[in-house]
Amino acid sequence: MGHSSHQQDPVVVIESLQEFYSDILEYYDELFPLDPSIPGFILALRQQIGLDPQQKPADTPVPFCRLLGIGCATGTLENRLAGMQFDVTGIDRNPQMIETAKRRMKRGFSTARFFEMSALEMRRFLKEGSFNIITCLDNMLPYIADETLIKKFFYDAKNLLADGGRLVIQVFTFDENDSARALQLPERSSLRVTLTRMHLPAEEGKKTLAAELQLGNGRILQLARTTQLYPLTRSDIENWSREAGFTSCELYGNFDGAPWNRDGEYTVAVLG
Repeated sequence: MGHSSHQQDPVVVIESLQEFYSDILEYYDELFPLDPSIPGFILALRQQIGLDPQQKPADTPVPFCRLLGIGCATGTLENRLAGMQFDVTGIDRNPQMIETAKRRMKRGFSTARFFEMSALEMRRFLKEGSFNIITCLDNMLPYIADETLIKKFFYDAKNLLADGGRLVIQVFTFDENDSARALQLPERSSLRVTLTRMHLPAEEGKKTLAAELQLGNGRILQLARTTQLYPLTRSDIENWSREAGFTSCELYGNFDGAPWNRDGEYTVAVLG
């Protein structure tokens, strides 16, 4: 007599990063809450480029600061900025994320617009010279995972920026020397779940993402090791942005404006 088990398999392997994000959508905002210093950083940038509504001379129309959020996920930052007199567009290639962002927008009476679109398609669908600030945060850019396509990203972003506009990038601080070693990322957890992630060495100097989400009931959602990323270093950002026509590159360690540090967790680059 056979013993067939009807127990749920404790480990569920998910093939692609987008499917993984869809499966963890319910927990996404618990695991990736909005860094409270980002809105202030973006407000200061708006002031720097002369588009602060509070500073406008009397009897002149309110200047619009048009912002594009690339990889906007559930739209938390974009909806927040829409409430601060920004004209906001958010794009993400994950349809469930975009649906969530739109639902929030309606609930919060936000004026942001959200579109399902990848960073590599944006130049085809969005108008040249139409944004004053473009953001690409949360280490999204390395997941393009191809040197040529990342260079294209810098060109496309430059094309979409108006004169005097700024591109803000946030990536993990990758060191030229660490391509051969595994890197454990800080754990993210909430009351309900724990997310662990590692960057493992892969061919051609790339990294493979290993990720596991542990649920309270003991089940584990595991990302198959198919997702690669390109460890974008400080010199890559400086060189490739210059090639694309950017003339300035300010680097910070975080959105509080701390100085950049090669041992710090994040690199924040403001390109103009």
